[in-house]
Amino acid sequence: MKLVIVESPNKVRKIREFLGAGFRVAASFGHVRDLPAKGGLGVAFENGKIIPAYVMLERSAPHIAELAGLVKQSSEIILATDPDREGEAIAWHVSRLLGEHAYSRVVFHAVTKEAVQKAMTEPRPLDQRLVDAQQARRVLDRVVGWLVSPTLRSISKEARSAGRVQSVALRLAAEREKEIQKHSIVNYFILCAKLEKGGAPPPFSAKLIAWKSRPLAQRLSDPIVAEKTVDWCKKQKWLVLSCERRDAARNAPPPFTTATIQQAASVRLGLNPDVTMKLLQSLFEDGRITYHRTDSRALAPESTKEARDVIAEDFPPEYLPKAPIIHAAKSANAQEAHEAIRPTHPESGAQALGGGDLGKLYRLIWQRFISCQMSSGRDQITTLDVACAPGAWKNAEGALEPMGVFQAKGKVTLFDGWRRLAGEDATEEAKRKGKKGADDAADDEENNIELPLLDAGDELDLLSLAALKRATKPPPRYTQASLIKKLEHEGIGRPSTYAAIMRVILERGYVTEEKRKLSATPLGISVTDFLIRHYTGSFIDLDYTRRLEDDLDRIARGEADWEKVVTAASFGVLALARRAGLWYDPLAKP
Repeated sequence: MKLVIVESPNKVRKIREFLGAGFRVAASFGHVRDLPAKGGLGVAFENGKIIPAYVMLERSAPHIAELAGLVKQSSEIILATDPDREGEAIAWHVSRLLGEHAYSRVVFHAVTKEAVQKAMTEPRPLDQRLVDAQQARRVLDRVVGWLVSPTLRSISKEARSAGRVQSVALRLAAEREKEIQKHSIVNYFILCAKLEKGGAPPPFSAKLIAWKSRPLAQRLSDPIVAEKTVDWCKKQKWLVLSCERRDAARNAPPPFTTATIQQAASVRLGLNPDVTMKLLQSLFEDGRITYHRTDSRALAPESTKEARDVIAEDFPPEYLPKAPIIHAAKSANAQEAHEAIRPTHPESGAQALGGGDLGKLYRLIWQRFISCQMSSGRDQITTLDVACAPGAWKNAEGALEPMGVFQAKGKVTLFDGWRRLAGEDATEEAKRKGKKGADDAADDEENNIELPLLDAGDELDLLSLAALKRATKPPPRYTQASLIKKLEHEGIGRPSTYAAIMRVILERGYVTEEKRKLSATPLGISVTDFLIRHYTGSFIDLDYTRRLEDDLDRIARGEADWEKVVTAASFGVLALARRAGLWYDPLAKP
């Protein structure tokens, strides 16, 4: 009898059915060992070696006992935990608790019969590089928390902890809050003209962008000057300076990664990252989607064929490109051995799981997967520049210039392409709601119209001209979606960490959430100020954390020694912690 050990008990029945007779399937029920929760740091640094004092989790004792009994009855032990660093580490910890046996490791990225059976034909040894990469992250997180958190007590008893990655996320939120607090409202005016050519519709609106060749950014700050400018311009001649029309392609966004599905679920469905990850775990374990902890945009050739088959069946021919679309990796560190998140059986359709959050999330994944293989959209972009009082003044070279230049922009969809299915990129939060005020939304709406095709020199009739009052706005607060997007852009954190980061800064009271907006609290701002004051040059800096993340990825690729990376980073933090008031050396003993 062969014993297959997986992480989740939810997979056991399904995998047992896939493998049939001759296999016994059992679960570890997730992590089985960790650094001790109490009694010290739990890590020793001795002669260039790192010795973590792992202990078995209390809840894992009955599950390990059951697995130990099954091992005695088995001819072969197959470790089939999840296909990432965490899964590799769990498999390694399980093997350490079960003792010396001949273990083999298999990985599958979807809980389907084809994927599981194929994985069983490709066993390999445990990958110590991935185990070390996970150990490095765990030890570093423990060291930073253990060294830094006690020093926070000097500012507040409520400042309970600092973390290696959460502190950077908090810094972003706190600095944004300071920008908002410092913002001073400034009123200004936009001069907006309504024009048409010789009574021939359609009329169009244009805004003042330059006066005497100096850019105005469409703003006048003095109401008296704005009104006088309006009165003067109403008496002037208006001509077309230029009319440029071009076609622009709108390529489909790539299939979802962990970060982008969390953003999309927040924007489209209002789900926080924690809920999203739990739903994704359920979809994966049920065999509905491929593995959901991934930063890869890659798709298997057979999956792109499945998407193209759906497009050919459900859409007119022009929506199917001549060849499959390959989406480039976002970074050199993307784990291209993994796939992006996609449905395992796209032919079942977007409505396969019905309503509810689970069904809505699946539908979002299905739409993104199918649309990423659809034809690009095409838009017609028109930019129309208009002269008010042409030739009314001489520039420094003596050439005659218009006194004012007004500009209109328009966009018309020539071919919707992938947008016929997906509508738009589901991660684009600012375009959907919340970021812009009513005035700005009205201004933007004018850009989504068709403008007349005019020739330079055409005379125009001024139908109306007004000074529209506006006010400057502070930068928007982050939402969980936009903060994750920022962290991903900065190379901070990795796919499996974003949900935990959001949860911790909220639970610690460093950030509050109202109407999906994140606001750094006075406590969160104080903690950030303290960390910047004492730990600059270490984990609180974006550049440092980004470089450290890259080093941790290099460990996973076998390009760096985990003990050297972790030792250097740990003692660097220790030196800063001592300066910040840490009175003992927790690295001296395990």
